[in-house]
Amino acid sequence: MCPSCHGLELEVLDLAGSGVVYSYSILHHPQHPSFEYPVIAALIDLDEGVRILSNLVGIPPEDARIGMPVQVRFEPTRGDMAVPVFEPRVLGR
Repeated sequence: MCPSCHGLELEVLDLAGSGVVYSYSILHHPQHPSFEYPVIAALIDLDEGVRILSNLVGIPPEDARIGMPVQVRFEPTRGDMAVPVFEPRVLGR
C-alpha cells in the first residue's frame, strides 16, 4: 500500500540488490528458534530508492554501521523458499 495515497497498484521492478544501511537494531529477545541470536535487524536503502527491512548477516553486531554499503544474498527457508538478507558489500563489486 502506498503510504502517500493508500493506492494498491503494484509495479514489479528488477533491483540490483545493493544499497546502504539506513538504520539497525540488535535484537536479543524475545528469541525464536528459527533465528540465530543476536539478530541485526536493518532498514536498507536500496540504490533504486526502495527501503526494505531485513537482516544484516556475515558480520559481528559490533561492526554494523549506518551508511555501510551492503549487497543482497538469499538464505534458504523451509519449503524450498528463500528470503533476502544483506551482507557488507566489498567496494568495487
